[in-house]
Amino acid sequence: MKQLAIVLAAGSLVLTTPVSASETNTENSESDVRSEFSVDASNLKRSYFFDGVEYDYSRAEVTLLGDISGGKNTLETYAARAEAAKQAEQGYRDMQERFGVHEIAPNKFKWNDEGAKGETRVVVSISRQLAFFYKGDTLVGAASVTTARDGKLTPQGIFPVWMKKDIHYSKAYDNTPMPYTQFLDEYGIALHAGPNPGYPASAGCIRLPKEFAKRIYAMNEIGTEVLIGA
Repeated sequence: MKQLAIVLAAGSLVLTTPVSASETNTENSESDVRSEFSVDASNLKRSYFFDGVEYDYSRAEVTLLGDISGGKNTLETYAARAEAAKQAEQGYRDMQERFGVHEIAPNKFKWNDEGAKGETRVVVSISRQLAFFYKGDTLVGAASVTTARDGKLTPQGIFPVWMKKDIHYSKAYDNTPMPYTQFLDEYGIALHAGPNPGYPASAGCIRLPKEFAKRIYAMNEIGTEVLIGA
């Protein structure tokens, strides 16, 4: 099994435009809205905010360790969610630099594996509906994705690929086919090929363009890290 660790190049998260991922609590009225958890994705520093207070986190807190069988060993802490948000923002910057684009149309992807070496990882941006595939520190591919629709949840944090299936049929959704499935947690959240309209529409899984799903399925191993950020 491959070593489960976040590989962060020095300065790899330095961005120019602040982007935040936050939750709000609307107990009374709009005037009472308060930000509970938020992260400045443009900041290299490993930190997040809770109720306006800044908290630092360490590399160890965003490193997957232990037995991943069964999909129970996931990191969905504030630290993990902050790290995923930072890497999602960096993925977007890397996409602009490597492919010269600011967006990707539904069911489309970009690919360039020239000079790419190292362990693979997948980074997902929920807000931008994009996925970024890396080998080492090199962005190899970027694709449009579809995450959870209203009333459903695509979890945020750091997840290991703990099981792969060439084709899986969803027991919860009328045996819907899910090609190139890579399961991320014990509840059935997975990366897989599927309808990709360009907006949130899934029951929680991350749907990918079929050819993109096929390529990363072939390259990823059990234990590959998937970071899902706001």
